[in-house]
Amino acid sequence: MPIYAYRCDGCGELTEHIASVSDIPDTVACDHCGSNTTHRVISRVAYHASEATKTARLDPKYEKMVDHAMSKSTSADENRLIRQMDARTNAKKQ
Repeated sequence: MPIYAYRCDGCGELTEHIASVSDIPDTVACDHCGSNTTHRVISRVAYHASEATKTARLDPKYEKMVDHAMSKSTSADENRLIRQMDARTNAKKQ
């Protein structure tokens, strides 16, 4: 259910009210002063982007920097685990 925000005409404070989309009240009682002279205001909106969207927004230079850093890393060698397994297998045979 959405949360709607109402500003009090008397004290100016915000009051939040949870209501279904089909039952939105025109005014609600102010939580601070109790006045019924409130009007609905547009509240903040949260936007949740998917991981794919976040990745697509990255600077293209970032991917090149990561590739460059990984090329210097020993863990970036895709054959390192195979060589380790071969070394262990050969050690067991001897």
